[in-house]
Amino acid sequence: EIQTLMLQTRQHMSQTGKDLESVMHNILGLNGDDAAVIRSRLGNTLPEPTASTSGMSEITALQEQIAAMSMTTEYVHPHMQLASPMAESLQCPPFTSSGKSDEDIYEMGSSKVPLPAITPELLTSQFPDMPEADRQALEYIADPENFSHTLNADGTVISISKKRPKSRFRNNYTADTWTFISNLKYQPDEGTLPYFASHIAQYQYLLAAVSGGWVGEMPFVLIRENVINQTTLNNTEWLNGEELKTAFLNNTPNGKSTAKILQAFKLSAISVEKEYDDREVSFSVVVMPEY
Repeated sequence: EIQTLMLQTRQHMSQTGKDLESVMHNILGLNGDDAAVIRSRLGNTLPEPTASTSGMSEITALQEQIAAMSMTTEYVHPHMQLASPMAESLQCPPFTSSGKSDEDIYEMGSSKVPLPAITPELLTSQFPDMPEADRQALEYIADPENFSHTLNADGTVISISKKRPKSRFRNNYTADTWTFISNLKYQPDEGTLPYFASHIAQYQYLLAAVSGGWVGEMPFVLIRENVINQTTLNNTEWLNGEELKTAFLNNTPNGKSTAKILQAFKLSAISVEKEYDDREVSFSVVVMPEY
């Protein structure tokens, strides 16, 4: 999330020529007074915006600025929904300022709890008709050589690929609501990864459900939080009701991913609502089990 924030800030300044205070107001959601205070604390050390997208010194300066902001303001940036991976040339370096690793920042928000054991028998009982390819995908995700998983007490699960650390998935699962917060599958050109986001959701669900004692219970609603994918936003603009549901699930990257998750859990979408909250856009999908 911090990497994406730095990239957005840098691109916005380059494209518009605005100073940091304006960018903070537009992207970070700070009001003018807050932005002015942070601006004064940071000083005028940010490089002048340029049309170039390759200046690593500018990225480094932004890392330092974002680190300073995290220490000098109580503002917490909302989680970002990453619907599609960025090109490698647009990826920022790991954020390690202030003595915190990228993983530390990604896992903030709730106390960790021990991971429950996910046995082959449990997988079979929960997904009895699973094709062999799907079973192998879940085994790949469960292998500690491929993924690290962190479970928080509030039902949030963070899964990070050890082979491609830019692939990371943070979502929250309770007995009645599943919230998909941040999902980035980094897909380089040299090969196809042996899993989909729906497989990640299946494994994360088991971790949260076994730990919480609600295995087998399905949610009433799935939420795609803070969607920033422009295709998704454009293809659902001004729609509601059945038109919105059809367009979201069939014609948007976030919706197609949601449809795969529904299929994996044998759920059907009843309705879709597009919700706006302080410049954030989220999609709530009311679901029911297939019969």
